[in-house]
Amino acid sequence: MLSGTVRGLVADGLRTAVAARGEAALRALVRSTAHPARTLALATDYTDTRGFRSALERARDELGPFRTVVLWIRTPSRDTALPVVADVLAAGAVVVDIRGSAAAAPGRARPLPPPDLAGCDHRPVVLGFADGPDGTRWLTHQEIADGVLAAARAPAPAATTTDDGPGRVIGRVRPWHDRP
Repeated sequence: MLSGTVRGLVADGLRTAVAARGEAALRALVRSTAHPARTLALATDYTDTRGFRSALERARDELGPFRTVVLWIRTPSRDTALPVVADVLAAGAVVVDIRGSAAAAPGRARPLPPPDLAGCDHRPVVLGFADGPDGTRWLTHQEIADGVLAAARAPAPAATTTDDGPGRVIGRVRPWHDRP
């Protein structure tokens, strides 16, 4: 879902490390960027804390501390994965923190910036849904990539508060009963 985001960051001239579980897909993604030599593939899984830490530390050693990070870490693993990410960040790093639409569910407490990311430019992004010809639909991969890139490229500070809570919403999340 974030392939377009990776290609956009590389096209912007950033050296980019990409962490994902599927090694073959990861290698294909690197080859699809405008500058494969600026893209480092990290075949790892954030649920394996030791392996995830090792992969990110290797990337930091090669590329330097991360200045821009796009995270999509599912809730059950955030408590163990975010401290690992925090250890490889540059001071003031931009952190685009992607959350699913459930983060904007009515009655749900809005997520606060994770304490592990204190000192960063934390930019929460909620993935919503869009209108289609036959009703609502989930966002396309391109819509997600475009929204995430917009959050990463926005001038600081990007923190916003909307009726849907803190952060940027890609698509929409209201009214909630319209979810596909």
